[in-house]
Amino acid sequence: MSDLPKTRVLVLWNQVDDDIYEEWQKAGPRPLPWNPAERASEVDTVDDEVQALIEAILEGGYETTLVNIENDFRRLLAALDLYQPDVVFNMVEFFNDDAVQEAYVAGVFELLGIPYTGCDPVCLATCQDKYRTKLLLRAAGLPTAPFFLVDVDARVPKDHGLRFPLIVKPSRQDASSGIEHSSVVLDEEELEQQVVRLIDDYDDTVLVEEYIDGREIHAAILGHEPPLVLPLFEMEFDDSEFRDGQGWRPKIISYSAKWDPHTKDFYSMEARVPPENLDPGLADKVRQVAAKAFTVLGCRGYARIDMRVSRAGQPYILEVNPNPDLVEETAYMMCAHTSGRTFSQTLAEIIEIA
Repeated sequence: MSDLPKTRVLVLWNQVDDDIYEEWQKAGPRPLPWNPAERASEVDTVDDEVQALIEAILEGGYETTLVNIENDFRRLLAALDLYQPDVVFNMVEFFNDDAVQEAYVAGVFELLGIPYTGCDPVCLATCQDKYRTKLLLRAAGLPTAPFFLVDVDARVPKDHGLRFPLIVKPSRQDASSGIEHSSVVLDEEELEQQVVRLIDDYDDTVLVEEYIDGREIHAAILGHEPPLVLPLFEMEFDDSEFRDGQGWRPKIISYSAKWDPHTKDFYSMEARVPPENLDPGLADKVRQVAAKAFTVLGCRGYARIDMRVSRAGQPYILEVNPNPDLVEETAYMMCAHTSGRTFSQTLAEIIEIA
């Protein structure tokens, strides 16, 4: 048996507000509004997910401590000073209720010279800005849908040159915030209305891009020297059961579909790893585009590249997600599991990369 000390891992996260999933869990399963005979799917609380991650890291043989920094910078510094970690497992996605400050927290680890998991401050800050990300992707010759930005005090340009349908997004939000089916617009009037609504809601710039009607493929990447693309993930859409006579609806991962088990959208998607009937040549092209995007944006450790493959077989990058969710049932972990890695092994690999 080795007498070497265990690697000290400090897992840092930031939770301040009450967890709505915890409230739902305490209340018990609720009937679905459109079918009272059925109950909404149970969703793990944030605490459940964090505890599962801690158990998996411990299984890897690490000395592990968990600290919720609770939006307190002094608490963050005190935890680093008290536990003297060999590596920080960085799960901080926002600070001071501001997703932009996620990058600043990683900057603290940089200044202190403490190894940490995931991407560095420059990458985090860049990918937080969808417009800047698309400019960099386009400059690198990578495929992304045509787009333009609307400033808070500006109006939609009449000569934007994009072809409808278009999708309208907050330019500096993540986790599908501000994205619902109404985000996909079919004419100039709808475009103007959606832009105004988002500016009112977020008081920030708005990204408009052409909507790509096709398959949604995600590429999870592990490591960076070189980046390893794990088995591909596809999100399949089928809302035919819930249309109620409605016509065409866009196939998008809306905020409701991602987070609210009491909505129809939540039940209109199915995850699949690997995708079925994806041409091997096209799959190779998706992997190549993903790996180059990962490098161009300066990602390291792990990330997820979300794409749409058009009906003509052209992949377009939708998002570059540094430090994606590592909950066991997420897209990233489904890809890792299909590659032959357990939850614990994947987390251990991320720690060792850091």
